[in-house]
Amino acid sequence: MKHLLAILFFVCSGSILLAQEQDNIIDIIKYPANNIYSDVPAIEIETENLNLMKAFFPLYYDNEQKIRQDIRYVERNDSALIATWDSLSGVIMTTITSLSGIEWVEDNLQLHLMKFLPVDKIYDPASIPLEGIKTPEYIEAAPSGLQRLMNMIVIFSGRNIQQIFNPISTHHHLFDHPLLQQSAYRFDVLSLTLAMAVSQYIIMPDSLERIVNSENWRRHNPGWETYSNHFRHNWALTAEKPLIVWLTDEPYNSPLVELTRPPRIIEPRPQKETPQEPIKFSAGGGRLGFSVIKNLSGFLEVADVDTLGLGYACGLRAGDLIKKVNGEVIDTPRNLMGKIIDKIDTDGVYMIIMRNDQELGILLLPKSVIE
Repeated sequence: MKHLLAILFFVCSGSILLAQEQDNIIDIIKYPANNIYSDVPAIEIETENLNLMKAFFPLYYDNEQKIRQDIRYVERNDSALIATWDSLSGVIMTTITSLSGIEWVEDNLQLHLMKFLPVDKIYDPASIPLEGIKTPEYIEAAPSGLQRLMNMIVIFSGRNIQQIFNPISTHHHLFDHPLLQQSAYRFDVLSLTLAMAVSQYIIMPDSLERIVNSENWRRHNPGWETYSNHFRHNWALTAEKPLIVWLTDEPYNSPLVELTRPPRIIEPRPQKETPQEPIKFSAGGGRLGFSVIKNLSGFLEVADVDTLGLGYACGLRAGDLIKKVNGEVIDTPRNLMGKIIDKIDTDGVYMIIMRNDQELGILLLPKSVIE
C-alpha cells in the first residue's frame, strides 16, 4: 500500500505537466515499455487494423490502398499517444485493478489505433480514433491530449469490469447483475465510476473538471448525469472498498437498479405487406436481441430490435436488410442463426446490410459470457 501511495504521489506531481501539454505528454514518469506487473495484462498498441477499418467503414474503405494510406497516417501521428501510454500505463493499470478489486483474466490486450471510428472509444476491441469520429452525416474531430488519455482510462476500466463475464473469473457469479447490462446508464456508468476514481490520481482536478464539463464529453457519455447524481459521491472507491464490493452489496432489485433502467423500447418493423410471420431466435440466451423475417424480395429483414441487446449496441436497426454474413449470402433465418452462433464467440460476425438504400457494415463483436 505504501508503495502504491508513493507511485500515486509522483503521478499527481507529474500530472501538472499533463495539464499543460495537451498533445506532447512525455517524460512525466519513466516506466519500462514492457509489462513489469504480473497482475495486469501486457498492452500492445496496434496500428495494422486493416480488417477492423474495413469492418467499420466498408464503403469508405472500398480499396486496400486507401486503408494502407490511413494506416500510415496513424503510424506517423501516434508518437505522443505512445509516449504517454509508455509513461503512465503501469500506474493506470495497477490503479484500475486496485480500485476495482477485479482480477484480470486476460493476459494480453491490444489497443487499436485507427484514423476514424464511428464513436470516440470502444471497449472491445479496445479502440480509439486519432483523426476523427466519422458518421454518415459528419466527421467530428477526435479527442486529443488529456481527453484522449481519459478515454483510454475509461476503455481499460471497462475492459477490467468485463473480466467478470469470463467463466473463470472468481467474480463470474455477478455476471447477470443488472448494473452490468450493456447500456449507457448501467455498464457504461460503472466504467465511468471506476475511470473517474482512477483519473483523480493521474489528471489534475481542474483539468479533469474541464474535460467532464465539456459539451463534447457530455455528448459522448450519455450516462454522465446518472453517474454524477447517483454514483460519483455515493460509490467512493478505495483499495479497501473497491468497485466489486459496492457491486456485490447492491441488491438486484434496489432503487439504484430501478432508476438506472433504460427505456426498454422494442422498435417495430416498418409496416409492409409480407406473408411471413417474424421468425425470432435468441442465440446465446437472448443476448443478440433481434428477430428477422424473409421479405418479398428474398432478403432477411430485421423485424425488431431490443435496445438492450447486442445487435442494437453494434448498430443493427429495424428494417435493415441483411445481404451477407462473413462474406456469405444467407437465405434463411435458420442459416443466419447458425452462422452467428458459430462465430460470435470467436472471430465475431461481420454483416453487410442495406439501410435506406445505402450499404453498411455491422460488426457483432465476440463476448465471453455464456448465458
